[in-house]
Amino acid sequence: MKKILFIVILLFVSFLVSGCDNKDDEVISNGKKVDTSKMEHKHCERKATATDADVKLAYDIYYTGEVLNILESKEEIISASDDVLNTYEKAYKEIHENYRGLEYYDTKVTRGDTTVISYITINYDKINIDKLIEIEGEEDNIFEEKVPKVSKWIELASKFGTKCELVKE
Repeated sequence: MKKILFIVILLFVSFLVSGCDNKDDEVISNGKKVDTSKMEHKHCERKATATDADVKLAYDIYYTGEVLNILESKEEIISASDDVLNTYEKAYKEIHENYRGLEYYDTKVTRGDTTVISYITINYDKINIDKLIEIEGEEDNIFEEKVPKVSKWIELASKFGTKCELVKE
């Protein structure tokens, strides 16, 4: 039960932090630019609410055929309350800590006067899938025979109200 709850929270958080605001943004993974020119690209957003805060959740997925290559997540919490911001900052950092040392799973939390933003970039083409599955569990994930599937990601994301649109570059 704890593992399932952890996965749900992780997915919620990763849905909050994923994405790019601009389709011209570069994808950086493990410190290097990734060539996404031959990949399809969908920008996804999800509505969410939080007490004493506004929430902006965006995700960008890059894929070839049915294979999910890259996920970028951007989750932004906007609040005038330091208590709210402190809570989200701590939660994001604790979740990100689970992936520490896992190459091609890039995370960053930034704190401003009225914002906390969690960023995650997962490069599925390069990441150690076995280690990722070990962290996230084998149930309710996006893999079929250790291959990340776009349809499974979209199906899972849609359960949380995520809507995606194809980006025409």
